[in-house]
Amino acid sequence: MPFKHHVFLTKSVYTCFWAIAVIAVISMASCSQESNDNIADLIVVNGRILTVDQTFSDAEAVAIRDGIFIAVGSNDEVEPYIGTGTTVIDAAGKTVIPGLIETHTHATRVVSRELASGVPFEQLNSIEEIQNWLREQANQTPAGQWIRIPRAEVTRIREGRIPTSAELEEAAPDHPAVFIWQYADRQIQVLNPAAMAAADITADTQAPPGGRIVVDEYGEPIGRLEDSGILTERFLRQHEYSEEEYMNGLERLFGHYNRMGITSIHDNSTDEEAFRIFNIMQDEGRLNVRVTLTMRMEGLDGTVEGTESVIRNFNLQYREGNDWVRVGSLKFRMDGGILYGTAYMRDPFGETAFDLYGIDDPDYRGTPFFDPQEVENIIYAGHKSGWQISTHVTGDAGVDVILDAIESINHRLDEDQRIYRFRLIHAYFAHQDAADRIRKLGAGVDTQPAWYRMDADALVNALGDDRMQRFIGLDTWNRAGVKITINSDHMMGYDANTSLNPWNPFLTLYTAISRRTTGGEVIGPDQRISREDALRMMTIDAAWFDFSEDRRGSIEAGKLGDLAIISNDLMNCDEEEIADIRSLLTVVGGKIVYVAEQSGLFVQRR
Repeated sequence: MPFKHHVFLTKSVYTCFWAIAVIAVISMASCSQESNDNIADLIVVNGRILTVDQTFSDAEAVAIRDGIFIAVGSNDEVEPYIGTGTTVIDAAGKTVIPGLIETHTHATRVVSRELASGVPFEQLNSIEEIQNWLREQANQTPAGQWIRIPRAEVTRIREGRIPTSAELEEAAPDHPAVFIWQYADRQIQVLNPAAMAAADITADTQAPPGGRIVVDEYGEPIGRLEDSGILTERFLRQHEYSEEEYMNGLERLFGHYNRMGITSIHDNSTDEEAFRIFNIMQDEGRLNVRVTLTMRMEGLDGTVEGTESVIRNFNLQYREGNDWVRVGSLKFRMDGGILYGTAYMRDPFGETAFDLYGIDDPDYRGTPFFDPQEVENIIYAGHKSGWQISTHVTGDAGVDVILDAIESINHRLDEDQRIYRFRLIHAYFAHQDAADRIRKLGAGVDTQPAWYRMDADALVNALGDDRMQRFIGLDTWNRAGVKITINSDHMMGYDANTSLNPWNPFLTLYTAISRRTTGGEVIGPDQRISREDALRMMTIDAAWFDFSEDRRGSIEAGKLGDLAIISNDLMNCDEEEIADIRSLLTVVGGKIVYVAEQSGLFVQRR
C-alpha cells in the first residue's frame, strides 16, 4: 500500500527490525546444529500446529529461543534444535494454536471495580436471582450498611426489566439496598424503602439538574431515581486498596486469561497510570500477557484545538513501549449502546422498542454524542497528532458519520498521508454499503459475538428480525474484505463464562461459528463464519489492529513465541464442543505460564 504517513513509517521501523530477525533466524538454522546458538529454550513436538500463516498451513513441531519462534516444521526438522537445557513438550497429537489476542477487555476496570466494591461480581439473570443474592448479602452485612447489587443488563434478566423497590424490600427490608443500571451518562437507580429513608429522599427532595425522582400519583417517590446519582453517592462506600493489591488482582486476572490460551490483550479504555502499573509488573516479572493500551479521550469539546489539548495531556506517545506493554490508539465515543437504547441508528427504533428502552418517541433514533463536524474535528486532530484512532460506535448511523468524516479528511490529504487502520469498535449492524466503504478506507471492525449470544433473544423482540439478521454481521464484513477482530468487551468479573460479558475466547469462537444464542436460536444464519476465519480474527487479524501482525498472531519463524496447546481439535471437533475447549498449556515469549493439572502432556527438560 502506498501509505507513508508517520503511523506507517513507525510500523516500517518494526517491520525492518523483525525482517532482520527473521534473516538471522534463517541464517542460524543453516549453520552447524552443534552451535549453542541453535539450541532452543523450548520445543513442542508431535502436535497438530495451526500456524495461521498466509496459507493456514499445519506443522508438527516448533522451536523457541529467546522468546522467538526459530523453527517451524516436522519433528525431524526441529529435532536438531534440542540440546542441553531445552524444555521439550510432547503435544501427543493435540492441536496447537497461536497465542490468542483478546482485543477488547477492560482489565484494569475489572480489578479496580472488584477491589472497590469488596464483593466478587456475580451474573444475576432474573429478579429471583437478584433477590436471593440480596438476602444472602443482608444476612452477612451489618445493619444500616448499604448493599449495592451487581450490575445486570436488562436484556439478560429473564423478566426483561429491572427490579422494583418493593422487590428489593422483600429481600432486604432492614438494609439500604440499591440496584444501579448505568451506561455512559445515563443512570437509573432503584432503592428499597430503607435506602430512601437513609438518603432522606422524600416528596420534598429536589432532583439535581437533568435528573428525575419518579413519584406516584400522590407525589410520593416510588424508589426510582433517574440521572440523580448525587443523592446517594455518599452512601455507596468504596473500599480502599493498595497498589500492591491492585497489581495482585491484575496478576490473578491475567492468570485466568492464560488458562484460556490468551497471551495478548488490549486494555481498551485506559490511561497513563495503567501504563505505569503494567511496566512495573513487567519489570518485576509479573506480567504474563502482552498489553496494548487504548487511551481514553475524555472532556472533548468537538474542536480541533480542544482535542489536541486532550492529547497533549497524555504525556505519552503513540506506540511508546515494547512488545510487553505498548501504547495503542486513541479512543472516543460516538454514540451510546444498543442494550440501552442509545445507539445512533439509521432508522427509528420503533414502537416495539418502547417497553425495553422506556422511550415513547416514534422518531427516536438514539444518541449521538457529537455532531458530524465535531466527529471530523476529533478524528482530524488525532490523526494530525500522529495517533491511530478508534471509536466506540454501536449504531449503523453512527458508523455512517464516522466513515463520512474519514472520507472528508482523506479528501483533503495527499494519498500517502491518509488515515489508515481506523478502528470501529462495536459496529453492531452490518450493511453491504458500509462494508464496502470500510474496506476502501482500510479501516477495521472490532466486535463482540458474545453480545449476540447473550442479548439477541431479548433484542429481536424490540428491534425486529430484519435488524437482528445483521446484528454482529461478521459474514457481511468478511465477504467485503474488511479486517475483523472478535473479542468480549470484558468489564466485570473474573470468571470466563459468568462475567458480565463472558470473555471465554472459545465461547467467542463458538458463537461466531454457530451463531447460536443462549436460547438456542440462530438469527441471521448467513452471518456464520468458518472456523478458520474465526481463528484468524482472534490471532493474525487481531494483530493487524495494532500494526503487530509482523510480530505475532501466527506461528512463524521470527515472530514472538506465544502459543497454546488446546484440549480439542478446533478445526474438526463437533461444533457444540468448541465452547468447552480450554488451554492445556500456554506459552508466552517461550515461557510456560500455565499447565493444566491433568493436561496429559509430557514436559521434559533435557
